Amino acid sequence: MSTAQSRRPKKVLVVTDTPEDVEILRRQLGEAGCDLEQTWGVQAALRAIEQNPPDLVLLDMTNQESDGVELCGTLRSRPETVATPVIVISERTGVEQGQQVLDIGADGLICRPFEPVELLTRVRTLLRMKDLHDRIAEQNRQFMEANERLDLLNQELTIRNRELEQGLAMAHRLQEALMPQHYPHVKNVGFSHKYTPAEAIGGDVFQIIGVDENRAAIFIADVSGHGVRAAIVTSIVKTVIDYINVADKSPSDVLKDFNSRFRSVLGPMTPQIYATAAFMIVDGHRRRLSLACAGHPAPLHVSKRKATAEPLMDIDHTGPALGFLSDPEYPTVECELEAGDIVLGFTDGIFEVLSKDDEMFGLQRLQRLVASHTRLVPRDLIQRLISETNEFMGTTRRPDDVCLVAVELY
Repeated sequence: MSTAQSRRPKKVLVVTDTPEDVEILRRQLGEAGCDLEQTWGVQAALRAIEQNPPDLVLLDMTNQESDGVELCGTLRSRPETVATPVIVISERTGVEQGQQVLDIGADGLICRPFEPVELLTRVRTLLRMKDLHDRIAEQNRQFMEANERLDLLNQELTIRNRELEQGLAMAHRLQEALMPQHYPHVKNVGFSHKYTPAEAIGGDVFQIIGVDENRAAIFIADVSGHGVRAAIVTSIVKTVIDYINVADKSPSDVLKDFNSRFRSVLGPMTPQIYATAAFMIVDGHRRRLSLACAGHPAPLHVSKRKATAEPLMDIDHTGPALGFLSDPEYPTVECELEAGDIVLGFTDGIFEVLSKDDEMFGLQRLQRLVASHTRLVPRDLIQRLISETNEFMGTTRRPDDVCLVAVELY
């Protein structure tokens, strides 16, 4: 109940056929800020209550006791009047009369002649109780409305979450479809990979392209950011790399061509959106590899004969990330390979992980780990890197996407 409502004159309905009582009560209760209305008989009283609900009822049961029983019973049976206070006017007093008043559902008893102090005390007490009841009822009503609104919002949120989950599941399947579904057949070359997004969809992407029977091109990219935005950009990355004819281009030329197309597609969103990448061409017949990097960690050359794992490119030879500059340079390096060698490409999600003590696993630790397992076949080597870094973190939940691609020379 608002403050304005609590300060309005209190309406008191006097159910009596004695005009003298009404005059006395109007005079005494008028000083307490009450407006009195008179009626007589059960039906007339109920109509008056229904038309203009009172704050309190004064009920004369002197002549028609049965009417009082009926009126109180009806008031108490209706939700809108169940808390309306009723004071019985009577000629009699005493414990028995007081108990009878309570038994019929009334809240108190006053006897003629009316004692002003007693009358005002009873009326004010019951009116305060009615005010309190009304405030609680109003708060409960508002609470119920709020709960209903909350239930509707929860239902809507559940529907939206379900739609989002379904959308993410579809996006996950679509993103998986962007990844190579089978490896090309290339002389003296085998492939293995592992791709694990940190969320339902991720920002890493790779492609293995069969150039001819002797050569394969391997492209690994890591888009800035995570989640949906990064996943959308990976589809752009995949589309751009598929449009480039890599057969007669060096890795440097491929990355320069990619950078130009990438910037053209993204327009003013570069360089806020960018991608790091490594592009290499492996010749299984000649056992040679050529490589260029765009702000990306260099793949490792894993030698079983030497039991070493060395980066194929120095950090100084790495060009800028794709999307940053309009005409960048991406130097190409070449490397001789031996039968049994593995070239391991990866994104930073495999080594930029923290232990429980906030220690970074780091690129050098990854290099030492790979060097200690040079005898493993690529599939097992990749799985060992995953399990070792998971153990370092103390969890399998990663903060970033992980992409590992291994190329083995036979």
